[in-house]
Amino acid sequence: MGMTDLPDDNVAEIACIFVNLGAPEKQAEVMASQLLKRAQQIAEERNISKVEATETLLKQVIEARQGA
Repeated sequence: MGMTDLPDDNVAEIACIFVNLGAPEKQAEVMASQLLKRAQQIAEERNISKVEATETLLKQVIEARQGA
């Protein structure tokens, strides 16, 4: 397992965050896996860790929800 491979249970963790923000569970899982894919792209583009990219995206999502 390389450094870029986060275990799939990350999807579940992130899905929980989306559920807490009010997303339906099935949709939350889809959103979580999309967010992780995007995090992977950002990590490669900016040469940062996937974890860091994931946290950045999650902050944006949470701030967007609060601002809405």
